[in-house]
Amino acid sequence: MNWSLIPDRRDARELMDAPGLPADEVADAYRVLQRVNRQLGNLRSLNREIERFLNEDDLGAVRVSLLDVGSGSGDIPRALSERLEVRKLDVTSIALDHDSTAARLARDRGLHAVQADALRLPFADRSIDLVTAVKFAHHFTGEKLHGLVAEMARVARHRVIVLDIRRHWLAYWGFVAWSRVCTRNRLVRYDGPLSVLRGFTPEELGTLGGPHREFDWTVRSYAGFQLALIGRLRPGLAVRCAGFSDRSG
Repeated sequence: MNWSLIPDRRDARELMDAPGLPADEVADAYRVLQRVNRQLGNLRSLNREIERFLNEDDLGAVRVSLLDVGSGSGDIPRALSERLEVRKLDVTSIALDHDSTAARLARDRGLHAVQADALRLPFADRSIDLVTAVKFAHHFTGEKLHGLVAEMARVARHRVIVLDIRRHWLAYWGFVAWSRVCTRNRLVRYDGPLSVLRGFTPEELGTLGGPHREFDWTVRSYAGFQLALIGRLRPGLAVRCAGFSDRSG
């Protein structure tokens, strides 16, 4: 009998990845996920990474561009923008998602919302200072997973942050319990536990940066079964442009 606390990685499709869902139900799921980000530590972990970014990278300007890939309703880039603005930086925040409901909700937050494919980011090489993906990479496997990180690395001018879930049975049952108490949304109740089973070990997440040797890669663990893959562009390779180039049309 296998008593491991680390389940095998699953590749079952999450409900929110399916087309044709009712817009109201999807919007409600995004509202629940905003609570997940606040209550289960996603924002705390990202804020720590933002402080590292500001302290370690020589931005050379007071303007910073931020792209959040698979952004959902845009609560993550909105919160990160506010944190950057506290440091007196002029921030351009871009929320990218393939879902029209997500794009609408992000625009309602005052963000530059782009509805596009995460595997074909409509931005020029090295055109975005900071590129993030929060609890999004686990939606992909195989070549598409590597393609996601490759696209993020292509457009990043300074840093890539991939924050995702550490695969563990305790995380699985913990989210099951949270969802039964905190929401009735069927999408979140189904997709949340499945997302844990689609998550990563530190070793698995670390391999994703390997092909991109222009970056120095680090994997860090955070409370709440979170893992962060950080790619920092090596000194001398960043090229500052006048602004980001949006090729989405």
